[in-house]
Amino acid sequence: MTNLEIIFVILLLLSSIPLFFIQRGFTKFNAAILLADYVFLLATVIAIGANWRMIPAYIVILLLTLQVLIKFGSTNVSKHWGAKLAKGAGLVVAVVAMIAVPTLFPLFSFPKPTGEYAVGTQAFHLVDPTRKELVVPNSRVNRELMVQVYYPAEKGTGTPAPYHENIDAFTKQFSATQEFPYIATTHLGLIKTHSYTNAVPLQTSAKFPLLLFAHGMSLYSQQNTFQLEELASHGYVIVAINFTGSAAITVFPDGDQVDFTPIENTITFLNNLILLWEQDASFVLDEVIRADFDDKFKPIAKLIDYDHIGMLGHSFGGATSAQMLVKDDRIKAAIDMDGGLYGAPMPKDGPGKPFMLMNAEASIRFMKEAYSQEPGNRDELFVESYLRNKTIEKTGVYTAVIPKTNHGSFTDLAAVSPLINEAGADVDAIYRLINDMALGFFDKNLKGININKMDQIQKNNPEIHLTRY
Repeated sequence: MTNLEIIFVILLLLSSIPLFFIQRGFTKFNAAILLADYVFLLATVIAIGANWRMIPAYIVILLLTLQVLIKFGSTNVSKHWGAKLAKGAGLVVAVVAMIAVPTLFPLFSFPKPTGEYAVGTQAFHLVDPTRKELVVPNSRVNRELMVQVYYPAEKGTGTPAPYHENIDAFTKQFSATQEFPYIATTHLGLIKTHSYTNAVPLQTSAKFPLLLFAHGMSLYSQQNTFQLEELASHGYVIVAINFTGSAAITVFPDGDQVDFTPIENTITFLNNLILLWEQDASFVLDEVIRADFDDKFKPIAKLIDYDHIGMLGHSFGGATSAQMLVKDDRIKAAIDMDGGLYGAPMPKDGPGKPFMLMNAEASIRFMKEAYSQEPGNRDELFVESYLRNKTIEKTGVYTAVIPKTNHGSFTDLAAVSPLINEAGADVDAIYRLINDMALGFFDKNLKGININKMDQIQKNNPEIHLTRY
């Protein structure tokens, strides 16, 4: 809960005691109480926005209003013990609801980026004229993608960026793909970021490494805002790809919307689908290097050091990052965040370039449990992931298992509700650790700075089992 929400709930609780148990009706005292309640209601709506999380509080203020206005001239409250008991029980339920709902679905904020640069962001539309759209059922003829670019920017330029530019369409489809009740996602439109839309790219002769970001299956390009803003603030240009048909939603500039296309959770299907993601990533990298797809991108392109390119991703996007590292000479380093290593088997001696595999503690547990079961009675996807994880443990590779994490802990989803996290998870601390590891890894391998940062992280956090082979 925000501080303003906490004050509002406390005020409603204090208001309920005299109006329900001492004196009802329209008196100067009751009118003053009600006026204060509505002032704080207005303040929360202006500062935060009206949202479903505060519905229990809205109901309480309505009941308080009825206590004053219904039977306008009567100030007597029932003295019967049964009525008092019922009202007391109702007040307890109301207080629990007013506290529980906004606590379980917080109006979260992202960690403030720690780097020296302001963060700009812009969305771009890419069309591949060499590939027909054969996978996704929609009206597009060629394969088309949207990308969200984050970059170091001039401070004081641009406008505060929303979490998602098409928030209504996004929340509907996001709730469907993640099996959340729709109402539980509507407040995401109130989430503030630390990015600025159309901010002026940093005016400097310095060059910054380029990172491609690949989201998880059925998620979206902004799913790691907590991480992408941090990296950009430290001097990286990030191109986050929205994989059409595999993302929760893609909205093109003409308004055409493509929703997530259901997949088969089989090894064969995923090994084939990753080829499409690799083609998409390679195409995006081609376009970014060519830098002629949109005039607005050209000032951003001037910031990029094209000799130092990396990639990171979550889940299926992490697997794509691993494949791109092996197959595309332009990718110099990559991070896979809790992604099974689908696609072509890793080379016998490993990727041959800097690579880090972060895993959630829960994912490793599921993999080991599946592997211990009898064949034919186990989840073969988890077994395959476990076996492939072992093949990546080669010279120069980092692996880490982060305690009290699950698959969603590497994404913004971890902040949406504690209900979907592991018991005892400290989301802010986990975000800081993930960011420190990603920044330390890319600083070392793309910038050649902070070369001892990974060793320091391992020393300071022995519980993550950070291993360099």
